[in-house]
Amino acid sequence: MTKPFPNTPAFAGYNGPSRVEADIYDLVVEGELPPGLNGAWYRMTPDPQFPPRLGDDVFISGDGMISMFRFEDGHVDYKSRYVRTERFLAERKARRALFGAYRNRFTDDASVQGLDRTVANTSPIWHAGRLLASKEDSLPYEIDPETLETRGRYDWDGRLKTCTVSAHPKVDPVTGELLFYGYEASGDASRDMSFCVADAQGRLVSEAWFEAPYPGMVHDFAITEDFVVFPIFPTITDLERMKAGGPHWMSDISQDAWIGVIPRKTGVAGLRWFKRPGGQFFHVINAFNEGERITLDLCVSEMNSFPFIPDVSGAPYDPAKASAFPSRWTLDLARNDERIDERLVSRVPGDVPRVDDRRIGRPYRQAWMGMVDPARAMRMSGPVGGGFNLVGRVDMATGEVDAWYGADDDAFQEPQFAPEGPGELDGYVLSVIERHARNLSDVGVFRAGRMADGPIALIQLPLRLRGAVHGCWVPA
Repeated sequence: MTKPFPNTPAFAGYNGPSRVEADIYDLVVEGELPPGLNGAWYRMTPDPQFPPRLGDDVFISGDGMISMFRFEDGHVDYKSRYVRTERFLAERKARRALFGAYRNRFTDDASVQGLDRTVANTSPIWHAGRLLASKEDSLPYEIDPETLETRGRYDWDGRLKTCTVSAHPKVDPVTGELLFYGYEASGDASRDMSFCVADAQGRLVSEAWFEAPYPGMVHDFAITEDFVVFPIFPTITDLERMKAGGPHWMSDISQDAWIGVIPRKTGVAGLRWFKRPGGQFFHVINAFNEGERITLDLCVSEMNSFPFIPDVSGAPYDPAKASAFPSRWTLDLARNDERIDERLVSRVPGDVPRVDDRRIGRPYRQAWMGMVDPARAMRMSGPVGGGFNLVGRVDMATGEVDAWYGADDDAFQEPQFAPEGPGELDGYVLSVIERHARNLSDVGVFRAGRMADGPIALIQLPLRLRGAVHGCWVPA
C-alpha cells in the first residue's frame, strides 16, 4: 500500500499532491465571462503519484499533470490527466516510486535503468495543430488536445538528434516557425547545445549544435526578428557529483553569466558571446532588435531563486537576494566588446512573465507576471517556497506597475494573456487564485489593462489546483 507523503515543504499544505484526474462540466462562474473569450487554456503541473523513493524530493520533480480550461460561449469546462511517460507507467505498474533524486539517474532503482526518466511537467507547447508536454531533460510527449490522452514521445518524425528539448520554445508570430533548443544535448553534464527550427507546418527544417561555456541550466531563451539569444547563468551541473549521489545543480555566482547571440540567417556559424558577473535568471520576458542592437528583457536575481539548489560557497538561502526583478539588457553587436548595458525596469519583484504572444520577438510594451509585495502576507506554495501575493502588469517602457492583491490568504499562479483585439491591452488575463484559507482554487479573469481593479469574473473550482509551472492559450 502507498504510505503518506513526507511532511516537508514540497509535499505539505497547498503543495500537497492532488493525484486527481478530473472532468468537471460547466464550472460555476461568479460575474460575467466576456463573450469573446473562447479557446483552451492548457497548464502543466508537477503532481507526484507516489511518495518519493528517497524520502523527500523537490516540488518540480512531480509527475506531469496537464489540465485544460475550455472556454466556450460563456461556459467553462475543466479536464486534467497525467502524462503517461515511460517513468509514470513503470511506477504505476510497480505501485511505488522507482526513480530517485531530481535529475540524477544514478539514484534510480536498477529496474528502470535506461528508461526515459522525464516527467514532462513544465510547459505545454502548441504548434502546427499539435500539443506537446515538455520538461527540458528529455524529449516532449504528444498529447491529444481534446481528450488530454498521451500519444507518446515526440521526436519530429525521427529527425531530431538532440536528446533534450527546452520547456520554453518560441513561436515566431510572423513566420509561424517554432524555434527551440536543448541543453545537455548529448547527455548529462555535457556542454553541447542544439538550436532547432520547425516550419509553420511543424516539419523540422534545421538542427545545429554548439558548445556552452559550461554545462549550465538554460531554462529559457529569447528570439527577435533577426536573432536568437541564449542567457546562460551559473547554475552548473557536474557528472562526478551526480555519480556520488549529489544534486544535479549547484549555483556558483562567482562565475560569469554568458549571453550567446546567433543570427537567424547564418545560424551557429555567427555565434557571438557577451558576459557579465554572476547573478541568476530563469525566465525571459521578451526581446526585440533594431538592426544590430538587441533589447533583452528578463527577470534577474542576485542568487538562485530555488532553495533546493545550493550555492557552492555554502552561502545560506536569502529570500531577498533570491527575488527576481524585471530588467532590461541591451546588447550591441556593432560594438567590438562583450559589454551588456543593464537597467532595472521595476522595483517590484516578479517572475513567470507572459506577454501578448503576437508580439514575441517584436517591439512591445506590456508584461504580466506573478509579483511579491514583501510587506504583505505571503502564503507558502510552489517550488520556491513563498507564493506570489500579487498578480499584475508591468509597463516595460515606464516601469509602472498595475497589480491586484486580493486577500491575505490568496496566492497567484502564472498569468495568461488572452487577446480580444489588436492592441496589447485588448484582451484578458487569466490566473489561478490559490484560496489557502479554504484549500481550494478559483480562476480570476481580469481586464488586461486594469489589473488593479480585480477580476471581472471568478471561475470556481471544487478542488485545489497544485501550483502549475507554465501554460499556453490556444484561441478557438
